[in-house]
Amino acid sequence: MQTLKSKALLTSLGLSLTIAIVFLLTWEIAFGIAVYLNTYLPFERLALSGDGFLILLLSALATGFLAEKFSFKRVVTYALPFVVAWGVVCLISAKYFSANLYFLRVTIVVFLSIMAVHLKKLWMIDSELTEKLVELASEGHLLEGKTADLRIESGLKLLETIFPLSEAIVFRLDGQEGLMPVGRARHDGSEQNLMSRQTAWRENVLFCERALESGTTILEADENAEKSARIALPLVYDGTTVGVLFVKIHRNFELADQYVLESFCGQLARNFQRKELRSKDLPNKFWWSFLSTNSAENRIGSTSLIKSLMREQSFSAVASSYLKEAHAIAYLDGTLAYLNRQMRHLANFNSLQINELDLFALLQKFKTEAFSEPQLAIRRVLQTGEPYQNELFFTESNKTLALQISLVKVASENVSIHESNVPMKPACFLITLSDISAIKENEKLRSDMASLMSHELRTPVTSISGFAQLLLMDDNIPEESKEFLEIIAGESQRLSKMLSTFLSVSNLEQADKQEMSKSPVKLDSVVHEVVDDLQESAKKKKIRLVEQSNAHLPPVAADRGLISRAVSNLVDNAIKYSPERTSVIISTILEADFLRVVVEDKGYGIPSNEHEKIWQKFYRVAREGQDKEEESTGLGLSLVKEVIEQHGGEVVVESEPGEGSKFSFTLPRL
Repeated sequence: MQTLKSKALLTSLGLSLTIAIVFLLTWEIAFGIAVYLNTYLPFERLALSGDGFLILLLSALATGFLAEKFSFKRVVTYALPFVVAWGVVCLISAKYFSANLYFLRVTIVVFLSIMAVHLKKLWMIDSELTEKLVELASEGHLLEGKTADLRIESGLKLLETIFPLSEAIVFRLDGQEGLMPVGRARHDGSEQNLMSRQTAWRENVLFCERALESGTTILEADENAEKSARIALPLVYDGTTVGVLFVKIHRNFELADQYVLESFCGQLARNFQRKELRSKDLPNKFWWSFLSTNSAENRIGSTSLIKSLMREQSFSAVASSYLKEAHAIAYLDGTLAYLNRQMRHLANFNSLQINELDLFALLQKFKTEAFSEPQLAIRRVLQTGEPYQNELFFTESNKTLALQISLVKVASENVSIHESNVPMKPACFLITLSDISAIKENEKLRSDMASLMSHELRTPVTSISGFAQLLLMDDNIPEESKEFLEIIAGESQRLSKMLSTFLSVSNLEQADKQEMSKSPVKLDSVVHEVVDDLQESAKKKKIRLVEQSNAHLPPVAADRGLISRAVSNLVDNAIKYSPERTSVIISTILEADFLRVVVEDKGYGIPSNEHEKIWQKFYRVAREGQDKEEESTGLGLSLVKEVIEQHGGEVVVESEPGEGSKFSFTLPRL
């Protein structure tokens, strides 16, 4: 920036010196011609001395410097008192010292320098404005999916899809050659000779010219059984006619179709106008370009092009008002850019309040116990770049809203918005609110039904298990019957365990996050307790449990009982599905924002295509040769996933068949 200012100053000084020298030469030449022609001039010719020449040059330099540094109005304000003062000095010098200070020439040089530098500044501003307009208009294609020609082709395909067309022709209006066809779709199956086709073409062109002359849609409908029609619609944009659309429909034409076609013509007209404006040259290579009427007209066209692009882009904002979700867009400085109708209704804002409030004022409208500090959510989104999600329950209205705050990222300049895999940088926030009250109510009903059924099943299952145990205590029962009773007792206990786990998962899904009894928990101590509890089970299978813990782990905010159960399920699974004489390693790792617990075994492994399925309820990995005692309820991993996600963490599995498995989960650190 400093270099550009220095360059502009040097240019102004050079221009002022050039003005002074050219003026002096012109002065001398004018007197020479006058003397040669014996013509009287209204002022006396005085030879310019070396001192006088220096005075003129210094005046030009000073004027050029001031004209560059200050505005035209301010420089003229300074120049007028200077000229008056200089005139007084010249009179005194001439009267008392018989010295000539060249008042007239200095005055003319001063004002010529001011005008020249001001014109130079206008030219530079005009050049920069033109460059910006060209740049802005040329970047419009980055927002468009297709060029104007391709959009004509896709538009005709759309017409073919929704209308029974016989023919559709798009004409572009050329100032010299008249109507020029630029796109055509024809589905007239009738056989015509060359003369008939030429006659029909001339009739269609004349029909379109009538529409051009009138400036309105011309419709010729045949009210027969098939309801055919012929329509010519002018393509008009911003008061300028750029072409005509001719459509011939051979059946089922309705007046509502005319409205559809007129809307389609508005889009075609915008496409034509953009193509024509982009084809024009914006001369800006010479210093006199800012005086060119052609350049000025093209700049006006560029503003029209930019207006067209902005109008099309505004459609996306208007379209969001038709969505069920409430949306708001806020700039990175917190200013609210746009709220759709649903968001204004939820926040109870009017159009005047939107201009006065900011992002945090909007989020304050949706504060709950689970979302009590919106500024922390915004900070987290900015730091991680990941969306913030939460469920907000409002007791007064008995309504549940799903909140998501996303950081919108855009590509750098000169990259189309349709490009992918390019560097992105943050641009604004997108706040989305969805009413999930009905969904939560259905989930609650489903969970209540599941809990009710589970409770009802536990009573007969407990009875079956109890009576089976009593019968097994009778020594008079035959051995074959005892075997059946043992199966009944084992399966009933297994079913009871499955019902208990299922109830735990259902209760977790139904519970809100704020209902958890969270407290500071040391993960390493939880892992140590679980390992001690499962040592006996591991020894039965000759499996060694290895605990690897960090001595300086910060606590996490968690429900100790639920986290202990999640760790226990992972370790128990590792023991259950590992061969004898292997090890299960339980590690607790400190990461940047999380604590991670890893359970690694040398077991059978899980195919990669089932990594997502194992977290589903009742899903079990099928494996040949699996022992009956190794079968599970398929609810353990589902419980682990639900517990960890309720605590704001995530679960991960890494496994290959025959290579063992590594299960891990993260919890946010305090």
